[in-house]
Amino acid sequence: MKNKYVHIMFLFLFLGSLNAQSKKVVDTTHFKLVNYHTEDGGTIEASFFKGNKKLVVIFAHGAIFNKESWYFMAKKLQKEGVSSFCIDFRGYGKSKKGSTNKRSLDILGAINFLKEKGFNQIAIVGGSMGGAAVLNALNTKTDKVINKVILLAPAGGDGITSKSIKKLFVVSKNERLFTRVNKIYTESSKPKELKIFSGASHAQNMFRSEHREELINLILNFLNIPDY
Repeated sequence: MKNKYVHIMFLFLFLGSLNAQSKKVVDTTHFKLVNYHTEDGGTIEASFFKGNKKLVVIFAHGAIFNKESWYFMAKKLQKEGVSSFCIDFRGYGKSKKGSTNKRSLDILGAINFLKEKGFNQIAIVGGSMGGAAVLNALNTKTDKVINKVILLAPAGGDGITSKSIKKLFVVSKNERLFTRVNKIYTESSKPKELKIFSGASHAQNMFRSEHREELINLILNFLNIPDY
């Protein structure tokens, strides 16, 4: 009987350990979770990394990623005194859509939220699906507080016509969206830059390639942090 209870105890301990391992532990030391609403009634969760400079950077993830995929960049910027706002698009994490499926509204909602918090200089970084959402948002409504946009192989959308926004497009030479990204770049007005990496890594997957450090430095240099 004693052995039976011992076996049961070990079974509960084993199951408990499996459950603990299945829960991803996220270090929330550097940020706080916030929620904001979109104009179609959606509720979006974001991680706000607070800095002490005027600039804030919105990070928009790709389809196979989430807001946490940008944390490594947000931490780097925070060390430089720059705030970051990493969003979970509707349908991801705890974010809920409103009456539409328009992810562009998640971007516009983030811009409005940050303006209400007092930010008047906003940059946006978007990858793939997130890049398309950024393009759709900016072509719906251009806001003078947006001064820089970095798009990693946007999965769709039209070029940015605003001449007040500095634009950086990044794409891999052999990836499937190369032609589309090049078209979006061509359609966009100056000032603009196009960086082409070798290989076929798509959008945020470039951070998993041999170009990781070069891409990180490219983004940091384009943001030109010391100016803020």
